[in-house]
Amino acid sequence: MSINSGLHSTESPPSPGQGPEAIVAIDGYDLLGYQAAAGAATPDVYAAVRKLLQGFGPVDVGPGLHLPRYELIPTASAWQLWVNSRLAQEDADLTASLGALEWHLINAALSYREDLLQLHGAALCVPTRREGIVLSGDSGSGKTTLTLGLMLRGFVPFSDDVTVVDRDTLEVRAVQRAFHVADDTLRLVEALTPGSLNWDDGLRGYFSPPQFAERPVPIRWVVFIQHRPAQSPELVRLSPAEAATAILGQAVNLSRAPRETLSATARLIESAGVFRLQTGDLQESIAVIQRLVAGSIDHGV
Repeated sequence: MSINSGLHSTESPPSPGQGPEAIVAIDGYDLLGYQAAAGAATPDVYAAVRKLLQGFGPVDVGPGLHLPRYELIPTASAWQLWVNSRLAQEDADLTASLGALEWHLINAALSYREDLLQLHGAALCVPTRREGIVLSGDSGSGKTTLTLGLMLRGFVPFSDDVTVVDRDTLEVRAVQRAFHVADDTLRLVEALTPGSLNWDDGLRGYFSPPQFAERPVPIRWVVFIQHRPAQSPELVRLSPAEAATAILGQAVNLSRAPRETLSATARLIESAGVFRLQTGDLQESIAVIQRLVAGSIDHGV
């Protein structure tokens, strides 16, 4: 549903030639229970916002006047992101402004859900079984590339970039955020099975999977990715101390919920295998993960 947003306060964002009362096409979205309204002042950018956020709506939020608002407004030389009628960011490039809108929304949703363990990484459901694997690591380590490669082998994604876990059940939940896909990642994954993924989202740098995992599943494996292009892939099981250090190092909300995060981490180490994977060739790295979830790798190595 769309909300006609001609109801701005006097602090509303300006639009060229229209003054402060710009008309914005805006919709309601639901991100892990955090509801917000997001839109833009022009039809083409409004359509881009809907594509970018399609995993979260639009949803029916009634009149929506009570919701936080995220709006993209053009000026003569830039795009402005307004959050709750206040200027949050200004970018000369529309793509950067779209990314800023998404970033602010995702961070607000994660702050709203401090009851969840939040890890920097991707998560997938293994083929034909209700078990989950988390691929974590620093930015640029190859998590998204490996995740997309595994999707071509039948794994179904829960999320890319951020994984959320119920701290009581240790089950991973879906975050239907568009994948952020660099050109290098696109080339590597397309080389595996050309044409297998529908990349044309109409938004350069983003890919929205046609399917996300529908039901939460327990985490069976956590794998920390380290990209080593010149080496053969190597999988090593981490000791409990090493596993705790690695998980806490990628815990998004450790500082905001330290006691709960520490407790969930300890129980996760007891129930899941935690590994470090030095990735090299993408095909070989995918094969290592497939052998891991099939149980054909000696986990004590």
